[in-house]
Amino acid sequence: MTVWRITDGEGGLESGARAEPCYDIVEHETALLRIAAASASPRLLLSGEIDVSNASDVAHALHAVQARQRGDLHVDLAAVEFMDVAGLRAFTKAARDLHDHDRLLVLHAVSPHIDRLFTLIGWNTSPGLEIHCRPRR
Repeated sequence: MTVWRITDGEGGLESGARAEPCYDIVEHETALLRIAAASASPRLLLSGEIDVSNASDVAHALHAVQARQRGDLHVDLAAVEFMDVAGLRAFTKAARDLHDHDRLLVLHAVSPHIDRLFTLIGWNTSPGLEIHCRPRR
């Protein structure tokens, strides 16, 4: 989801300029994966690789944001270089949990390989999951 701030005030962004969310909470950081959260909104920014060794950390971060924020949960995957089935499972489970509360898990900037994995396994249609900004084929 692109957030646009419309202001022309002094020191503000020009009309239509893109406002970047402030990821001010580090939920998890290792050599393999970094997870940052925006305390003022239900957003996560992931970078690195998601696999069986850290999928539980991803699940924990998703749950933490669900607990402290209302509404849909948005995850930016632009900087995720690799994800295996364990990572997909963490996102799919979080999406089902959110769906049970009439909320969505929205994945942004999904790479072609991650989109293909979701589709091959059939989890791209999981309740509560929306893959936004799909890659061009």
